[in-house]
Amino acid sequence: DIDPVNFADADYAGCMGTSRSTSGAFMTLRGPDTRFPLGAVSQGQKCVSHSTTESEVVAADNALRTEGLPALDLWDTVFEWNCVLKVMEDNEAMIKIMRSGRNPTMRHVGRTHRVSIQWLHEVFQEPFLSLEYVQLDMQAADIMTKGFTNPDKWEAVRTLIYHVDPKNFWKAPIDGVVPAIPCYED
Repeated sequence: DIDPVNFADADYAGCMGTSRSTSGAFMTLRGPDTRFPLGAVSQGQKCVSHSTTESEVVAADNALRTEGLPALDLWDTVFEWNCVLKVMEDNEAMIKIMRSGRNPTMRHVGRTHRVSIQWLHEVFQEPFLSLEYVQLDMQAADIMTKGFTNPDKWEAVRTLIYHVDPKNFWKAPIDGVVPAIPCYED
């Protein structure tokens, strides 16, 4: 069993000059014993968000439109069955908004964010998409959104996108999903 998986993440207001966020996406094929990276995107957002949740909405919209959905037709043909694209998100508030289509505390959102919310809510109703929560320390798109100065954090996020140091490859512990990564905080 191999599934296409699309990780989406944002770095809220990471640009000091504009206060805009950065969107990150990492597309991969995954199975019990299979990991194959397909693509990655790091892109500055074109709008200013008022919260982490808003920036995560924009990042998920970008990841799905540019990486996730275009790949589904190809994988349906390659695998000769209707694939389900797993979209991995580390912001629980964003996931709740995608499932409900609204959030009373975000009535202030402008047109850009409102359109993203409504489109994502609509598209996540489709049977070919699965929106799933991923813990922050397992968020593979995190490396696409910010710089890392801590060597341990850098090694951890590199491992999430299957970029390993050949010297340490055989030393890496393996669990049922990806190599075990110690928890860290930003």
